[in-house]
Amino acid sequence: MKSNKNSKVLIILFTSDFYKYYYGLNLASTYKATNKNVTIFYTGYSVNFLSKNWNNYDKKNINKKLKKIQMPDYLEILKLCSELEVNFVFCKTALEFISLNEDDIIASISITSAPLYQIINEYKNEQTIFI
Repeated sequence: MKSNKNSKVLIILFTSDFYKYYYGLNLASTYKATNKNVTIFYTGYSVNFLSKNWNNYDKKNINKKLKKIQMPDYLEILKLCSELEVNFVFCKTALEFISLNEDDIIASISITSAPLYQIINEYKNEQTIFI
């Protein structure tokens, strides 16, 4: 029988760098393709990328570069993660810290809020990636 050890992956996104953030979404979809249960936890400045005005935070126009080289753009990779059933969770304190409301979050994904302690406790024996 196969061990279920590390069958879950937690990706904690804290970055304000769009390219690093995008890479986190790629990691999530890749891990899901290997049958891992993946949760992305948005905290810190990464919460800005959940905003309906997310493109204001793509300072280096990475999304346009992705389209130019025919890679999935941000909304496409976000949709893919959603279709693959990646779990999306945000830190409510981080949302408040950057002055966003839950109404400001893009509607294309299903996302819930949870405190950091709850997330860490759930994944304490699993793989965690911090970006």
